[in-house]
Amino acid sequence: MAAYRRPLEQYCSATGLSRSVAMEAGEVVSGFFASRLASIEYLAAWGRSGMALRNWLRNGIHLHVHELRRARKRDVRVESNTDAVEATVEDETVRFERLWVLALLDGAVNKVVRDLEARGRAAEWRMFWQHHIEEQTHETVGRTFDCSAAESAQCCFRVRGMLRDAIAATLCADGVRDEAILAEILGMQEVLRGR
Repeated sequence: MAAYRRPLEQYCSATGLSRSVAMEAGEVVSGFFASRLASIEYLAAWGRSGMALRNWLRNGIHLHVHELRRARKRDVRVESNTDAVEATVEDETVRFERLWVLALLDGAVNKVVRDLEARGRAAEWRMFWQHHIEEQTHETVGRTFDCSAAESAQCCFRVRGMLRDAIAATLCADGVRDEAILAEILGMQEVLRGR
């Protein structure tokens, strides 16, 4: 659930959900996780829903805040700013998706880097980075790492596969079916492009 904490906190803060119950966003998310994840049925219901876990959690945080508001209204009259919350939810849903994609990519990159370091092949990540991110040719990368352009290409291809597998594993854990992974990755690219 660590990959979801920060995006959910920022979502709660940006949409005004946390302000609507006069709490910090971190408190809202912690309370949400504590109340929902304590129940095996909550995750079983997610499994039956067919939804991606991030969408299930985003919907769940709204329900959790609604329950908090209702409980507080019983105890003390709390001024509600529900209209303001609803007005920003759509924009913040897009922001949540972007934050989630970035958290997923960060986790996948960290996994690949750790795996390569554990095998004594940390240089392969740097080769991948120089070629794909810094847009250097395989010839240039090869000269930097004292190998041929073909060896550079092989290393980059291998690391790209490891990264793809790490992303796919995270998406599967989020509830994305195998046959929908490519479409989900294309959707992630669109989110990062701001479309």
